[in-house]
Amino acid sequence: MKKYLIKYTFEFFVIVLGISVSFLLEDARQKKELKYLSQDLVVNLLNEVSEIESYLKEREIAFKGDKTLLDLLRGDHEHKLDSLINFEKRPVLYGAALFNYRGFKPPVAFYNSMVNDGKIRYLESTELKKTLDVMHNVHFYFIDSNVEDEAISQRKVMDYFQVKYPKVFIGSESSKENVEYVKRIEKIVTNDEVLRAILYQKAIAMQYKIIGFDRYKKSLYNLKNILLEQVSE
Repeated sequence: MKKYLIKYTFEFFVIVLGISVSFLLEDARQKKELKYLSQDLVVNLLNEVSEIESYLKEREIAFKGDKTLLDLLRGDHEHKLDSLINFEKRPVLYGAALFNYRGFKPPVAFYNSMVNDGKIRYLESTELKKTLDVMHNVHFYFIDSNVEDEAISQRKVMDYFQVKYPKVFIGSESSKENVEYVKRIEKIVTNDEVLRAILYQKAIAMQYKIIGFDRYKKSLYNLKNILLEQVSE
């Protein structure tokens, strides 16, 4: 009886040990796969960061250029006269600053795909997930909400010019007689207090959009550093 008990105990121990080893091996395999998947996601995010960086360079020039021009038209004396002269050489910028607005649509297809597919949960770094969330959600939506406010103001500017200064509005796309066209706009804005008030509303939306943009850009810089650290591990 004792012999059989020892035999069965040993067999039971072997079975339990075999199962335990199998579980450990499977767990190790899964952890290795998850690490590879996390690294692959990190590399793809880093590639997308490069695309976003290129996009931000163009948007920064457009955003801040529009704001500077609008401030100059409104009589902001913080800007130098030579800045206004430089703008006069490119009157098409007046049409952009007055009658249009700049949207913000960074190339984030991979990030969106990762969120929609649920793959974001495979990222090992909590810091990385938090940085991604703040940049793509908090800062992006701050910019986007102010883009919407700017679009509302832009509509008011267009409507006002169409009613009060239709020839100036029509001529906004023309590249002929640039200096004369620009001077006419400057004179109109200087002498029209209602228009300056509308432009002030547009300038506020632009300013907050730029604040959000700068925060987004800073987050992108932090994100890039985190990704580079993880790639080098």
